[in-house]
Amino acid sequence: MTNQPTFKKLAETAHRNAEQFQAWAQITLDASEKLLAINFGAARSLCESLSASPAPLVGTDVQETLAKQAAAHGRSLEQLGDYLRRVNEVCVDTQSELVELGNRQFEQLQASVSSLLQQARTLNPANPLDTATETESRNRSMRKAA
Repeated sequence: MTNQPTFKKLAETAHRNAEQFQAWAQITLDASEKLLAINFGAARSLCESLSASPAPLVGTDVQETLAKQAAAHGRSLEQLGDYLRRVNEVCVDTQSELVELGNRQFEQLQASVSSLLQQARTLNPANPLDTATETESRNRSMRKAA
């Protein structure tokens, strides 16, 4: 039969699971918000760089045009490197937060299992090794009697 402490433990477990789910969701939402901001910034800088580099005019100096284009490509590569670095930082930070949260949950699970085992020991005080020894001694005595 179940009793009130059992229902209380069940409610506590459900509440703890809801809190853990909320923590997981908060971490992932924060990460997606950061990634969205990075992507909008990258799109904005891409639009600015495209609008800042006009199409080459006919009859202009080819070397000057190539130098401007090379400088623009250099800036674009720097922006790309910066974008990838920031995305990587967000991913690494999020991953470390999720691992930390998972470790805390695992520690709570270990404590819970440990307390359940302790409760099981108090409910069944018989030592399984003693029971096995008693069974063996009874079997030996039956063999001797036979």
